[in-house]
Amino acid sequence: MRHRGYLTARERQERSRLAQFAHQEPFIRGSLVDSTFKCGKKNCWCNKSGKGHPACYLSIRVGSKRKMIYVPKEQEKQMRKWVKNHKEIIKRVTVVSKCCLDRFKKE
Repeated sequence: MRHRGYLTARERQERSRLAQFAHQEPFIRGSLVDSTFKCGKKNCWCNKSGKGHPACYLSIRVGSKRKMIYVPKEQEKQMRKWVKNHKEIIKRVTVVSKCCLDRFKKE
């Protein structure tokens, strides 16, 4: 492996940010789905109004299947941050990959 000096400044910067982000911030691959549900209680407003209680689910892929995991209200903000962190990592990986492709084309 050659020294990092042969990398462009942008690639070095993106690799550094990617490593810092991946090591310091929790992340999760998935999407958050906002939904509603009816609780089943006879006298609840959700049965009377026809509208359900708000709920948030984490949608992830396990093998070839999609799995929905309930996210409690108090953890929703944290989970949104973790999903956003994963998207940021993917964005940085894409930039590094493009830099590598450009370098390959020049050689």
